[in-house]
Amino acid sequence: MKRIVKIGIAGVLLTSVFSAGAYAATVVPKVFIHGNDIKSSSTAPKLIDGSVYVPLRTISEGLGVDIQWDNKNKTVHVNSDPQFKAETGSVTYVNQRDLAFNWIMAYDDRRKEDVLALNAPGFKTDIYNESFPSGTYNMASIVEMQPVDRSDTSITVRIVQRVTAEDDYNVKVEKWKFTFEGTDKIKSVMVVPKSTQYFDRYTLFPGTSFGE
Repeated sequence: MKRIVKIGIAGVLLTSVFSAGAYAATVVPKVFIHGNDIKSSSTAPKLIDGSVYVPLRTISEGLGVDIQWDNKNKTVHVNSDPQFKAETGSVTYVNQRDLAFNWIMAYDDRRKEDVLALNAPGFKTDIYNESFPSGTYNMASIVEMQPVDRSDTSITVRIVQRVTAEDDYNVKVEKWKFTFEGTDKIKSVMVVPKSTQYFDRYTLFPGTSFGE
C-alpha cells in the first residue's frame, strides 16, 4: 500500500517564472493570493536567476487546496486523488452538491421556508443561533462556495463570505460540513472546527474583489 501523508515539507518548491530584471538574490519577494499577502511559515520565498521559488505548502494554504505527498513515489498531488482508478459516486455527489448549494443560497437570501423544506426532522446547525436569521443583516453576503471534501453521507463546502453589516472583519472563509439523511434532506450543517479565517480583502478573480 502506498504511504500517503499530508505534505509538510518545505523542500518541495513551486517555481513561478517572471521577468525579474536586475533584482538581487537577497530580495525577498512578496506573494499575494486572493489579494492577501501570504507569509510562509517555513521557508521564505526566494528570487533566483529571475525565478521566484515559493514553498508549495504556502501556495496550497493560500488557495485552500489539498496537498498530499507520496513518499514512496516522490510525487506531489495537488487537489488530486492518489488512489484514483475509476469514477465513483457521480450521481450521489451531484445530488449532495445540489442539496447543499440550494440550502446555502436559500439561507443567504433569507428564504426561511426554502431552508426548512430541505431540513430533516431534528436538523442541527451552528451556522446561526436557535432562530433563523431575518431582515437584511449579512444577507446576500456569500460570494463563493466550493465543495472540497465528501463521503457517502456528507459533503464539505468552502464558503467565502463578505460582510455587509457591522462585524469586525471584511471577509470570512470557512468550511461548512453538510450531513444528509436519505437523498433529499439535510440532517445538519456545521462549521468545520478551526477552518475559519479572516481577511482584509479577497479577490475571486481580477476585477472582482471584496473587502478593503
